[in-house]
Amino acid sequence: MATDSPRRPSRCTGGVVVRPQAVTEQSYMESVVTFLQDVVPQAYSGTPLTEEKEKIVWVRFENADLNDTSRNLEFHEIHSTGNEPPLLIMIGYSDGMQVWSIPISGEAQELFSVRHGPIRAARILPAPQFGTQKCDNFAEKRPLLGVCKSTGSSGTSPPYCCVDLYSLRTGEMVKSIQFKTPIYDLHCNKRILVVVLQEKIAAFDSCTFTKKFFVTSCYPCPGPNMNPIALGSRWLAYAENKLIRCHQSRGGACGDNIQSYTATVISAAKTLKTGLTMVGKVVTQLTGTLPSGVTEDDIALHSNSRRSPLVPGIITVIDTETVGEGQVRTSNASNVKIIPVGVSGWLS
Repeated sequence: MATDSPRRPSRCTGGVVVRPQAVTEQSYMESVVTFLQDVVPQAYSGTPLTEEKEKIVWVRFENADLNDTSRNLEFHEIHSTGNEPPLLIMIGYSDGMQVWSIPISGEAQELFSVRHGPIRAARILPAPQFGTQKCDNFAEKRPLLGVCKSTGSSGTSPPYCCVDLYSLRTGEMVKSIQFKTPIYDLHCNKRILVVVLQEKIAAFDSCTFTKKFFVTSCYPCPGPNMNPIALGSRWLAYAENKLIRCHQSRGGACGDNIQSYTATVISAAKTLKTGLTMVGKVVTQLTGTLPSGVTEDDIALHSNSRRSPLVPGIITVIDTETVGEGQVRTSNASNVKIIPVGVSGWLS
């Protein structure tokens, strides 16, 4: 592909083809000529030149049905025919995004282009896996592209609060899912579309895009990933804000909140220290002086730690095939496994 990224209008159905170009370096004389053409007129006029190239904000390779060897018979005989599946690359700009298909020949073809503001997350959804009792409501529109951009389709929703689904076949928007809080990431497999919110997760059926289940017990991560999760073909893992002992798995790290023998002794020592601190606080209120070795920061720290119910370093794994509809309650769910990793923010 060419290194230049010229500004292009929105084009949902694509169609632009960029031929491969050899990488060339400017000679010394060409560099001087370029400097004279760009800098000298700007110095005399006092106005900067308009930049035609776009700033790339993010870029990612994507795996989808378009380059899936199991869905394309011509890719099965890669070694014998030399035919390889094309690369799908998604490029995010400050005012939109593009989806390109790059075959082995290097001739890139634009599949999708939109220019309606910055895009936080985008995913090409795979074809859904469903049984005889289900039907794909969007079969004629696939493949679909899920996009979370700064301005939603309705134009009235807050920034990054909706997911718009576009058809890469027709270019039209086929579905819009609205939320009240900002969206931070999108994940998908053949069964569900997962929308990641702050401290929440919402999963939608891949055939109908109706809400399947949601989680409201995610641990508040300080960043850079506000709510780190991992989605496989069946399992969903996320950072839990508390430990449910009946679902605790074997192994993993054993911290202060896991009642092993060592942790029990440590917890008892901390409880004793907290009690002595509270006694010292009462003495302080009566006499107006602090006990030796105890500071006001220590008292505030112990007071805040006792009020906070959140426990860092816990990962919950959910079976998305068997989980029930509605809110997932890890305290009474049978298809949940909790892993104490002992490190806060391990998934991030």
